[in-house]
Amino acid sequence: MAIEDILEALDEQCRQECREIFDRAQEEAKRIIEKAQEEAENLRKQRLERVRAEAESEATSILYSARLKAKNEVIRARDEVASKAMTLAEERLKDLRSRPDYPDVLRAYLEEAVSQLEGKVVVHVDPRDKELAQKILKRMGVKFELRTDIETAGGVMVSNEEEDVKVLNTVEERLRRARERLRIPVYRLLFGEE
Repeated sequence: MAIEDILEALDEQCRQECREIFDRAQEEAKRIIEKAQEEAENLRKQRLERVRAEAESEATSILYSARLKAKNEVIRARDEVASKAMTLAEERLKDLRSRPDYPDVLRAYLEEAVSQLEGKVVVHVDPRDKELAQKILKRMGVKFELRTDIETAGGVMVSNEEEDVKVLNTVEERLRRARERLRIPVYRLLFGEE
């Protein structure tokens, strides 16, 4: 074998080894690229999921906040309507004295208040109710002292003679006590719910 043949065989063997090395290097590069792409895709998915979760959390928070605000606005509006209804009732009761049934109302207020005390009573009335209260008290047959020292839309304040026990039975006081007690029925009447 001639040197040229040996050199050619060595050259061919070298080319073959170079092709194999190159092929292995290409395969290794391909695997590295695929692995890098897979890792990049996983990283992208993780980031996307994290961003999506954050966005959903923020959207949920905004929605909850909006619902809470809307609910509070509804409650505020309902309270305002109910309050206006109570105020309207109070306004109508300011004219109670001019109604034809006021003598019966005042008599009922007096009977209720006087029944809670014993002995002589001190009856406090608005000056506009002096004569009517006097007639009612005389018909009731109770011992009383009549004072015109309160201002009210109607009703009375009755106390024992020592004035250490008082029964406040005025329109304003009854409305004040009824306001909270009537809140739920007014809500039901106005809105059909609590």
